[in-house]
Order: sequence, then C-alpha cells, then structure tokens
Amino acid sequence: MGQIGSTPPATTSDQGAVGTIGLPIWLWIANPAENTTGPIVRSAEGGSLSVTATGTLDRVEWTLADGNGTTVGAISCDGANAAGTPYDGRNSAEPSPTCGFGADLNSSPGNLTLAGTSYWVVEWQSSNGESGQIPFTSTTNSAQIRIGELQALVRD
Repeated sequence: MGQIGSTPPATTSDQGAVGTIGLPIWLWIANPAENTTGPIVRSAEGGSLSVTATGTLDRVEWTLADGNGTTVGAISCDGANAAGTPYDGRNSAEPSPTCGFGADLNSSPGNLTLAGTSYWVVEWQSSNGESGQIPFTSTTNSAQIRIGELQALVRD
C-alpha cells in the first residue's frame, strides 16, 4: 500500500487539517508508482524457457475506525477504481467518483483512523504455454484524520 491520500488529509501530513462533519471522505493512493498502483511487468529467461509475470493492483480495502478503535465503515475499491481519485478541489460535498466513504459515515467530531490494504494479482505465462495467477496481499498503511463541526452565525 502506498501513502494514503484523503479528504481531509492525514494529520501527519498537515497538522492543521480538519474535515467537516457531513462531508464525504475521498480516498486514494497518494504516491502512484509502479510499486504502489502497478502494473509491474518482469520477464526472466533460462535455457529455452522464458516467463513473464505481470503484477496488477486488484483492490484496496479501506476501513474507517473511530477514536475507540471501533470500525465504523469498510469499503473495497476494485479494478480500475482501486487506486482512487485524488481530490481536485471540486465541490467538497460531492463524493469521490471512484473510492471513498459517504457523508453518512462522517457524522461526529473527533479523530478517525483510515487503514488501507492493497491486494495484488500476479499473472504469469511461460514460453511452454503454462500460466497461472498468484494473489498476494501488500502491507497495510494507516493514517489519522480529524473531523470537526462547522458552525455558522448569521446576523442581521
């Protein structure tokens, strides 16, 4: 799993970051690269045999836990949506087009823990016609986000 990208950002990357109750939480892999979002293609030869393997990010499973460690939400972002979509400054009430938690899970102030685990599939094929798949799990990364309540005062 690469670095976690989220709205609001992780408090480790921005100490002053505070999200707002009632807004969706966008999720994405913040450092897209071959080893975080794939694909990874490698080949090897020995004698008359060659093998090509392609590692593809299959999905990222995310959990959202409250300050007590209780999981309040879980989502799996699969296939082309696995890496998520970085927040681009659009209307913050709009949910992520690919991966995130809905506003309904963002309902109380405090610190929340996001955790993401990447799942990959390696497909291999040899020059003698054999092939197969090897599923594997990458490491889990986590980050703290802070949620606050936004209040407005209207005066005449």
